Amino acid sequence: GYQAILSKAVVSTQSTGGVVMQKQTVPFTAPFSLLHHCLLQLAGVVEQVEQSGKNCLKVFDSVLVVQEKNKVVIQWEGSTMNDMYADAVLTLCLQIEANPQAIKQSSLRSITQGKDKSSFEDRVQKLLVEMFGEENVSYQPKLKYITVTIDSDKAVINLKSYEVQCKCETLHQMITSAIRRLHIALTPVNVPTIAVT
Repeated sequence: GYQAILSKAVVSTQSTGGVVMQKQTVPFTAPFSLLHHCLLQLAGVVEQVEQSGKNCLKVFDSVLVVQEKNKVVIQWEGSTMNDMYADAVLTLCLQIEANPQAIKQSSLRSITQGKDKSSFEDRVQKLLVEMFGEENVSYQPKLKYITVTIDSDKAVINLKSYEVQCKCETLHQMITSAIRRLHIALTPVNVPTIAVT
């Protein structure tokens, strides 16, 4: 998905003392508050900061989204994990810009409840594919687990207990909070009670 996404964004790379800083500029005319709301659904935690008098949102402790006139600038320190987080944020910005009204009316709740009668574990699998890409998610319905692999980092989600096993703390936290939010969104529907640790 990088090619399609990057064709719509201006990308620049800057190296400072061995650290590669990435920056992407994306056209954005929707309300910044709508982006804040959507980032909250994506990341679980959004930190509001100010930089040079501009409104900024920080997500995943690594990606900074800066509000500018008719655009947003996404900044992060280059690494495999941070690139993945920035890609998720960039995709979200482009989706909102393409159709802000649809995004405004939609939410995790409506996406997951809708007419889709699939089981909770199917929804977890779809959510993880949306977050990490189909090539990084392996779904084993008979064995009752899903594996997410990002380079050398691997997370295993047990579909009976919904426990997440992962040595990478950031990836563990991201998957755990995503499953929690999905469960909260589905609470009015009859879904199994899960204990995410």
